[in-house]
Amino acid sequence: MIVSLTAVHACVFATLALLVGAIRIGMRNESALSWMIAALLCGTTEMLVLSLARHGEAELLAAMLLVPPAYLCFSQAVRIATGGQQHWRLIGTSVALVLGALALFAAGAPFVVTTIPFQLGCALALGDGIAHLWRRPKGVVDYALLSCLGLLAALFLVRIPLYPVLLGLRVDYAMVMTAPFERGLLLVSALLTPPSIFLLLAKVIGGILARYRLRAERDHLTGVLNRQAFEQAVRAEPLRGGAVIFSDIDHFKRINDRYGHHVGDEVIRLFADILAETGFRTGRLGGEEFAIFLPGNSAADAAGLAEVLRMHFHASTHEALAPDHRLSASFGVANYEAGELPTEALIRADVALYRAKGEGRNRVAIFHAWGLGPVVQEPPRAAA
Repeated sequence: MIVSLTAVHACVFATLALLVGAIRIGMRNESALSWMIAALLCGTTEMLVLSLARHGEAELLAAMLLVPPAYLCFSQAVRIATGGQQHWRLIGTSVALVLGALALFAAGAPFVVTTIPFQLGCALALGDGIAHLWRRPKGVVDYALLSCLGLLAALFLVRIPLYPVLLGLRVDYAMVMTAPFERGLLLVSALLTPPSIFLLLAKVIGGILARYRLRAERDHLTGVLNRQAFEQAVRAEPLRGGAVIFSDIDHFKRINDRYGHHVGDEVIRLFADILAETGFRTGRLGGEEFAIFLPGNSAADAAGLAEVLRMHFHASTHEALAPDHRLSASFGVANYEAGELPTEALIRADVALYRAKGEGRNRVAIFHAWGLGPVVQEPPRAAA
């Protein structure tokens, strides 16, 4: 039964290594997949040895050399999949523990003593992945992966006291492997490992897809929504009425011409950051033009917010600009009624924006059904 199970696992690990390798080819910058491939290759080799060596010294040495690195690579994949970096001190500690186990084996120490660095190395690697997952926002996949990794780590830690208590200090490797409780631990481990791999693979691929979606929706310079994503978000909003703000940095071409495009980019980022701090959906519609979507707020509310933003930007400075250079922006505001498409308000806000520029810039204009005029109000209520 053990031989059959290990052979099956060897085939599963090898197949998964090929699958992850194929995914890795198409996603060259995903180092988490590389760590997963390394873990799966270690696992495949260990399972092959386990199915052939029949509890001999070769099997023990293979376990010491391959199992801790397999869990270490898996842990590194977890770290990277959750936004972390390689943990070089953990890698060094794991290597030291493996070398310690090998040194004890070479010195003829009892198996119960020799196995302690091995069990600690595996539990340490799994514990690092658990700790990194725990500190991050979690979903269903994360909680399932945490459960699997926690149980696997417990299996390694529980062996340290169980071996001497149940089998004595002079027990050898072959006796341990034939013990009923060890067979049970191996079976549980065998059942937990494949789900752990699939859960991590799902998390890695889910993260990749989320990043691709983010790149597709976000403006690369400012991080706010790009035009397409902003307009899609506006169209998807329930038609319950609200307002929009259209804004444009004044005399932006002069900034580019006088200070260079790199300074112009920094001014755009500065302006975008100020707009994004409102907490409302903000989009860069092109060049130095931005829009803010305020569902559930009136045009007067939006105009009040626009005035606050105008003053904030006008009071901002940049080290590359001349001391007497004052930044400014113009704002156009329009509302939309319940049942009306918000995109219609964008057109009206654009009209108001050009009126603000025509009246001298650095001001807020609001679109009324009966005409246009500069308006200043208090900031709007927070978005729900």
